[in-house]
Amino acid sequence: MKRAGTTLAILILAVCAAHAMVHVLEGSLPCVEQSIATEYDVNQKTTGWLQTVWRFPWGVGALIAGLLVDRFGAKRMLALYLLGSGATCIAASTLPGLDLLFVTMFLMGVMASIYHPAGLALLSHETTPDTLPKTLGWHGVFGSLGIGGVPLLAAGVLSVSHSWQAFYGVLAVMSISVGLVFVYLTLQSPERVFSHVDRANADDRGDWTSFGILLVMSSCIGLSYHGVMSFLPRFLSDASVLGWQMNSEIGGNVGAASALILGCFGQFLAGYFARHKHLEWQLMLICAGTIPFLIGMSFASPEWKWWFVAAWAPTFFMHQPVFNSLIAKYTPRSRRSLCYGVSFAMGNGIGAISAGLVGENTDLQTAYLGLAGCALAATLSGGILWIRAFRTPPIGPEKGGE
Repeated sequence: MKRAGTTLAILILAVCAAHAMVHVLEGSLPCVEQSIATEYDVNQKTTGWLQTVWRFPWGVGALIAGLLVDRFGAKRMLALYLLGSGATCIAASTLPGLDLLFVTMFLMGVMASIYHPAGLALLSHETTPDTLPKTLGWHGVFGSLGIGGVPLLAAGVLSVSHSWQAFYGVLAVMSISVGLVFVYLTLQSPERVFSHVDRANADDRGDWTSFGILLVMSSCIGLSYHGVMSFLPRFLSDASVLGWQMNSEIGGNVGAASALILGCFGQFLAGYFARHKHLEWQLMLICAGTIPFLIGMSFASPEWKWWFVAAWAPTFFMHQPVFNSLIAKYTPRSRRSLCYGVSFAMGNGIGAISAGLVGENTDLQTAYLGLAGCALAATLSGGILWIRAFRTPPIGPEKGGE
């Protein structure tokens, strides 16, 4: 029993590391898009669409990834994601030309799309409904460490090498190293595949209407998230905090890192306070809580920009443990990976569009009003889900308690 618990802990830690890595990869382009724009003599419109080219397959590819995970198992697919991402990072750091960079970023997005349907399904299968929110809370903490850590990593590499290519070389080493861990785990223990679970069983039926509402929420949340993240270092590059003026791409990355790392607290708190029977209203309140900070970001002077971002980050990232627990609540085990893939495709496939649209806006701050509108739409959808939870009995036996 003790050995089984240790094995599970190692597996959860490895999945959390893979989660941190996918968000490091996701956050890599915003950290160096100003350097890329300077090298290729393009503006933020071009780098905005470059980010959409990365983010769109990251979202939509999760659909196919979910099917493959159901078929081949999560550990194998996680190894493929990490090793493939490392290879594309090597390509980004070595292949010349903006056209090839667009191709490389598309392929990197494809590889990274594997993570969420694989990692989240693996955690949902290996934990109970009572322990899942806390597990996802820690999982989210690692994700926020990746999101908040990558601007700091970029600032360090850029200050030493003055080269965005060197930054992607570092990411290649990191991704391949974690990938080798999953190669080892795959060889050490057999894969549990859930595609053949008895779908007539009451435990393996889903509430597809509620799941559909979650997909709408995922799209709205994704539009808000990608719009904020795609140009955050640029947004903060003229900010000042307690008298310190950021004034550069490196300074903007340091400011973004210090604000985004606060998302760890949001992930931890949400995982700690989330309760199986109250997830719907908790998600609605979290979405509503981001709205005032997005509005504040749209009007903030340089002295206030960082403070609004620092308040937005922990509030926003509280949604992840709650939202991902709801996916597990409303979907069958036999299609859990696919359902996570569909949700991720909606949130990040549709959400990717906002990277390009925000880049088209010459005044970044005005775009945040539109992103606040997306958060409002997510809140209203959450209210519908909450009302439905009162009126609709649970599918199958109630799994989980207070």
